[in-house]
Amino acid sequence: MKKNQKFSDLLYNNKFLLVFSVVMAVAIWLVVAVELAPETEIVVKNVPVQIDYSKIQEKLGLEPFGETKFTVDVVISGKRYVVESDDIGDDIIVTANIGYVNSVGTYRLALDVGTESARPDFRIVSASSDEIEVYFDYPKEKEFVVQASVEFENGEIPDGYYLGDYIFPETDTVRVSGPETEVNKISRVVARATVDGTLRQSKTLDASLVALTREGSSPKYISFNRQSEMIQITLPVYKIAKLPVTCSFINKPSDYIESLPFTVSISPASARFGVPESKLEGMESFEIASIDFSNLKSGVNTFTIKSADITGGVVLDGTEEFTVTVNVSGMSSGTIAAPSTVGFINVPGGASVEFVKLDFSEITVIGPQASIAQLNSDNITLSADLNGIDDSTIGEITVPVTLTDNDCWSYGTYTATVRITQ
Repeated sequence: MKKNQKFSDLLYNNKFLLVFSVVMAVAIWLVVAVELAPETEIVVKNVPVQIDYSKIQEKLGLEPFGETKFTVDVVISGKRYVVESDDIGDDIIVTANIGYVNSVGTYRLALDVGTESARPDFRIVSASSDEIEVYFDYPKEKEFVVQASVEFENGEIPDGYYLGDYIFPETDTVRVSGPETEVNKISRVVARATVDGTLRQSKTLDASLVALTREGSSPKYISFNRQSEMIQITLPVYKIAKLPVTCSFINKPSDYIESLPFTVSISPASARFGVPESKLEGMESFEIASIDFSNLKSGVNTFTIKSADITGGVVLDGTEEFTVTVNVSGMSSGTIAAPSTVGFINVPGGASVEFVKLDFSEITVIGPQASIAQLNSDNITLSADLNGIDDSTIGEITVPVTLTDNDCWSYGTYTATVRITQ
């Protein structure tokens, strides 16, 4: 435009008129499209329902159970450029009315649909639901012993084998939590598993935890206070065999490592056992107990071994106990003053052990009369076994001590106080 050229002069410029006409046409179209365009409806999906559970928990102690988070679809109407904006859902508020919740039970909470803005540019038309259903109760937790529930749908224990009592390697108790009304209905918690195939060896299965009422139904809204609702269960399978019984002896004097200086009899002398198949191969007898020499005195010693306490297998013929008779004949008994020191065996790695004192003044010794006559507090050796002491143990502790000798042994229980430093 030339200097001092008037706008009226431009009206006689064809190029200017063309550009000016296009600009005005676009402006007029925008005004019509925005201000005079008809309204449209859209559905805003999954608008979250706001529920202030904390007020009920604080005032009444009630908590929601089951489904606690809800969404609804909201239909709104307005100008297309308004209702089709990406953040239109942020301006919609759906709240649940909890004013009538006052005790245990299921409540239908009315929904109120509104907007964040006081004067929104759109109108709420409808919502996909005008109420929601929530169950309220007092929270409760209770511990149960798990019962095994194993079905042999496609599996079996063949003849000649025995299925022992189920074992829970991890834990046999679980804590259950949920609404008090439902927890109170629980009579037991079972671990359900299914066996597939023929079992000749023990097998560990994954079992699902299920809480049951007396009628066998499952209470609602129950959860187990553990990371998984699966628990391991072991099915111990044994092969059946009749075997003679034996017992072993520990803390033997060195002269008796190969042969014992006394006779041993067991009644009954044999029994029918269930033994793991892999262990049974080559087994000529079943060891029912290990007897410590410190429990043997001169004369007849009798020990009762309960079948229920036997490890490594199970007794299957109804025998409830075994009687072990150890006849320590030809041996004498003597009392000797305790020595002034003690040796240590099985010392924890990295630990330093210092003898403090013996917790006794004299010791009873069993053995050949000639050997006992030569023993005194100067030539007897006592050993303190530190096996089983934790590596982190420090300070003074009490440990068992025994007599170490070629053909004599100490009878009874003796202890010493030692100090452990790291």
